[in-house]
Amino acid sequence: MRYKMHISELRTIIRIQRKVVTGTGIHQTISWIDLGNTLSTDPPRYLRCKWFPLGGSEAWIAQSVQVIDAANVILRYNPLITASCRLIRGNIVYTIMGPMDPDQHREWTAFKVKASLNG
Repeated sequence: MRYKMHISELRTIIRIQRKVVTGTGIHQTISWIDLGNTLSTDPPRYLRCKWFPLGGSEAWIAQSVQVIDAANVILRYNPLITASCRLIRGNIVYTIMGPMDPDQHREWTAFKVKASLNG
């Protein structure tokens, strides 16, 4: 059974970046480059996705309530999207959790994201 979604549902604009580590030891630097780009100075690559919040996610941590900014994301299939990538929506950086091809037809990629505290 094919995963059904219409292209008009891809309304949210995002960027997906991969981590690039250069140098070693104390000279090691980490940079984030948009998927499809070669250098961090290349222009941003925007993608469209279907974005829907997980809704009402709250966690009791240290006797306080903290709202978790998390969502489900669906976009066109891209085998380069892995859990080591990150997603940027507006000015918020999200951690990607478990990207998958839901119907195994290489048409869509689906995953959950959670707002990252350290960017």
